Amino acid sequence: MLVGVEVVDVGLTAAARSLISLARSGWMLRGVPSQLAETVAEHCFLSAYICLDVSSRVEGVDSVKAALYALIHDVGEAFIGDLVKSVSSAVSGIKEGIETSYVDKYVDNEFVRRLYRDYLDQRGLESKLARLCNYIATYLTGLEYRRLGYRVDDIIDNTLREINEMAKALKIEHVVNDFLSKYVD
Repeated sequence: MLVGVEVVDVGLTAAARSLISLARSGWMLRGVPSQLAETVAEHCFLSAYICLDVSSRVEGVDSVKAALYALIHDVGEAFIGDLVKSVSSAVSGIKEGIETSYVDKYVDNEFVRRLYRDYLDQRGLESKLARLCNYIATYLTGLEYRRLGYRVDDIIDNTLREINEMAKALKIEHVVNDFLSKYVD
């Protein structure tokens, strides 16, 4: 802090800083200590890297756009927190509406607001790939926690089911299977 100057963290930077310290609740509910629990920012970052890799193997995809979707896909959680999957699914439309209203009000970047809305709409191939990579990131993190002795099999199993369904719907099972084969024992 500069002498006599108060810096107020607003907008996109504030959202990013919030996600850096926001642990994903599903891991903690399964016994992963908060110091070890993946944060939402870590999850988004891993999702984006996975998306760069996976989307680059799919014909006709804008890999950068897919990775950007993956990077910002949880920005709404900066304002309302991370909800466990069962609650998030039960209140899906309400949750998205609340998150979108906060993103529209507090994220000071129109490009990011538009990306976020487009991701939620799930109309284009890139946004669908970003959602798939979100699940792949969760799956890989779950495998790490299981290796450490945490009971996260339900997350691993449910996420793998989502991955397989999405890969089949997108007709990229071979791409996803090739990618996952590098990480699964």
